[in-house]
Amino acid sequence: MSLINNICIGRQPIFNKNMRVYGYELLFRSAATDTTANIVDDSKATAQVVANLLSDFGLNKIVGDKKAFINFNAELLSKNTQVLLPKRQVVIEVLETVEPTLEVLAQLKDLSKKGYRIALDDYDFSDKLRPFEDFTDIIKIDILAAGPQHIIKNLPRLKLKNKRLLAEKIETKAQFEFCQKMGFDFFQGYFFAKPTVIEGKALDNNQASILRFLSMVFDPMIDMRKISSVISNDISMSQKLVKIASSSADGDNIKSIHDVVLRFGLNRLQSWAGILALNNASDKPSELLTTSLIRAKFCELVGEKDKDFSKDSYFIVGLFSSLDAVMDQTLESVLADLSFNVDIKKALLEQTGSLGKTLKLVKEIEAGSTNFKSSAGFNPTELSKMYMQAMEFANGLDI
Repeated sequence: MSLINNICIGRQPIFNKNMRVYGYELLFRSAATDTTANIVDDSKATAQVVANLLSDFGLNKIVGDKKAFINFNAELLSKNTQVLLPKRQVVIEVLETVEPTLEVLAQLKDLSKKGYRIALDDYDFSDKLRPFEDFTDIIKIDILAAGPQHIIKNLPRLKLKNKRLLAEKIETKAQFEFCQKMGFDFFQGYFFAKPTVIEGKALDNNQASILRFLSMVFDPMIDMRKISSVISNDISMSQKLVKIASSSADGDNIKSIHDVVLRFGLNRLQSWAGILALNNASDKPSELLTTSLIRAKFCELVGEKDKDFSKDSYFIVGLFSSLDAVMDQTLESVLADLSFNVDIKKALLEQTGSLGKTLKLVKEIEAGSTNFKSSAGFNPTELSKMYMQAMEFANGLDI
């Protein structure tokens, strides 16, 4: 059974008047060889794009400092999904399938008040879509569907509304020159570049853990410690959550999963749970993941007595200790994207300090060594008992 999914995301550049890249439209791709999107469900497609972008690739690796145009249908607009996305960099692109209902227009107005840029996809000047004009910042005009006459007739009206205009589906030099002459602000199409597919790898999500997490974050009486416990027991969710948190403005010096959960807040956790549920791939933990959980629990048990650091810090060191083998990367490269504090990183990379010595200890027990020492002064019998407790914990998890 594979622990790793091959993941893909498509991107197509959007150019400004100076022919510099302004941003990228991010596109669902199910495989690296896909030249077009094979989409059955718009919500699931966007959920996969958002999940891959934030918790696997990282926004900076895909778009750098440019804008990221992400497609939203009516369902995702209503689910408050955008709270996961940095408003300074993400443009919410409303799909052409969305109807301009009063509810949708109210949602777009609210998003604009919160500071998000709104783009309207595949606009063709039809009367049905006209209500969107007052609720969007960028209007993407499908020049093939609209045609030159409609563009000539309607562009001045949109300019008077101070809308920024993007010409999409430009396929020839003549079309580009026409759009330049008409005063478009941005340009996109095969004439400049076809979508490219970026490949990566991601840990499998676990269905049971995600469903338990989803039910918890919408419980009005929830204890945030319980949420932290569910996430901590799933190395995939833990890695993804820490990676998202590490890319945020206040993502430095992470000390535990609970630390990240509190920084995230319930609103963002609810949105992330929804994204994970939509993008879920069912599987069961392998020996590598079981080993990670055993190490995590053992380190936590030692930490409860050692008390040099919080028991959560001990747990996270054990949990992430085999991530290099799981991800098939060096631990240095995996940790480069995770903003753990220096003590946790040293423990994982150098096995120094109380955290690192405890990790080294559990590895020695795994190797069958009997010549080991505990910094907390435990004797071999006590350590063996703790290791058995950790095994029972990992094997008893319903995941």
